[in-house]
Order: sequence, then C-alpha cells, then structure tokens
Amino acid sequence: MKFAAREARETQTGLKFRVRYADGRTEQFLVDAERALIGSAAHCEVRLPPESAALEHVEVVAQGGRVHITTRAAANAPTLNGTPFVTGIWPSGAVLAIHGVTLTVESVDLGQKQRGRSPFWLLVPVPIVAVIASIIYSRVAASAELPIPDAPGLFDAPVATCPTQAPELYGAFAADKLRTAQAKRERGPFSRRDAVESVSLFELAAACYRQAGSGEEEREASSGAVSQRKKVEEEYRVRRVRLEHAFRVGDPFGAKRELAILIPMTAHRRGPYVEWLASLDRYATIEAERRSAKPLGR
Repeated sequence: MKFAAREARETQTGLKFRVRYADGRTEQFLVDAERALIGSAAHCEVRLPPESAALEHVEVVAQGGRVHITTRAAANAPTLNGTPFVTGIWPSGAVLAIHGVTLTVESVDLGQKQRGRSPFWLLVPVPIVAVIASIIYSRVAASAELPIPDAPGLFDAPVATCPTQAPELYGAFAADKLRTAQAKRERGPFSRRDAVESVSLFELAAACYRQAGSGEEEREASSGAVSQRKKVEEEYRVRRVRLEHAFRVGDPFGAKRELAILIPMTAHRRGPYVEWLASLDRYATIEAERRSAKPLGR
C-alpha cells in the first residue's frame, strides 16, 4: 500500500517542442512523456515531413532535469546550434536543425500522477469556462460519466455525377481533379483537412472520367477514392477513441494531441460534436498550461 501511494504521487515530466518549418510555419508539441522520437514515421511524437527527416531521426529523453538527445539517422545528420552531433545534452534554447526544420525543446513538469482522477478536471475555476460547461453538460449521470455527443460522419454519399455541363470538358476536368486529389493525399499526413478533401476529389474525378468514357482512368480514380476514404475513416475512428479515453481519465495532454487531428478533420462539419471538440480544446489548453507552469522539482 505504501508503494502504491508513493507511485501515485510521482511527478511526471514531459517535453515541449517548438518547431519551425522551412516555409515559415510554426507548431508546438507537448509530449506527456519523458521520451520522444522526432522523425517522419507515424509513431513519432514530433512528426516531420518525409523530405526533411528519416523515419526515426532523433531520440529525445528528459532525465534528471536535463534533456538528452541521440541521432538515429544514418544520413542527413542534424546540427545543434550549427554543430553536427551524434549524442549529448540539448540545452534549453539551443536550436536543433534537421534539413530546413528547426526545433527547440524544454523539459516541463506535468504535475503528479494521480489515480482515479474525476473527468471534472475540465471544469477549471474560470468563470466563462464554467458557464460553457454548464450549458454543454446540463445533465450528468450519477457515475460522473460526462456525455459525449455522437460524432458525425466525415463524408457524404460518393459523388456520382460530373458538375461540368460540357461533355468535351469531362476528361480535362477529371484530370485536374485527380491531380489535386493526389496532391492533397500526399499532404494528408501533415494536413488532415487535405486528407479529408482528397476523397471527394477522387470521387469527382472518377465520376467525370466515367461520363467521358475513360475506363482506365476511372478505375484509377475510383481506387484512390475507396482506399483513401477507408484510410481516413479508420484514423477518424481511432482518434475519437483515444480522445474519449484521454477525456475520461483527465489527461489534457493526450486530449490536445488528438484534438490537433480531429478539429481539422471535422472543420467542414457543424453540430454538437464539433462544438464539443472546440470546448474541450479550450478546457484542455487551460489545464495543460496550468500544469506546465509548475516549476520543475516541486
């Protein structure tokens, strides 16, 4: 029992990354673990474009109040403040560069691990948040299980007709939509909104090719539509399950990670679930910032 109590009070350390891409875009990642991978693989906590990073480019570990870094890539070695390295300490404020992408990191205190935390962690003591919460969660079960609205489908029925009225333009219109669909599919891992939009574009290209009588091109576009629809719907399902788990156990960092994917995926939809995502994002941001603000060692 004493061991269990001690474990429940154990302080958890995380890693906060700030990333600047070659095109000037910036992102921030808050990893709720002491270890993180930077690379282009889907399992990496900080995912970079494949043209910039290897599948697993760098491993980062927070230990003893310091951040340790180890290069995993055989080629395209990163630099730390302009100096190539293999392994060492990543000081706060030092800039890691990987093929046009620059990153900084800091070790953050995520607070104490607690067991059986109520899902009411979202209802932080901020008046406006409390008002929103009272509207959204007007009825709460005795078990303290907060209701989650039903999620909408990502896609409408497949596109069946070509919108252009000129038959002689069917082929050119379809080719343009197919190129756009393929480009958005390629950007999909970095822009979930593009991934969603690519499906209807593939379907539109297939419909226009069908009306143009181009069987081979129609099959290519239809195949792209079917496979992309299945892939995106599966990710949508998995992300929703992960978000609901993070919500139930009171993990704002896990919730933020899934919301960063789900909010762009559902940007074209309206309704209670989309509103719930936006509200949850505000709650999780407040709670994550509150926990991250605690100085290390306390």
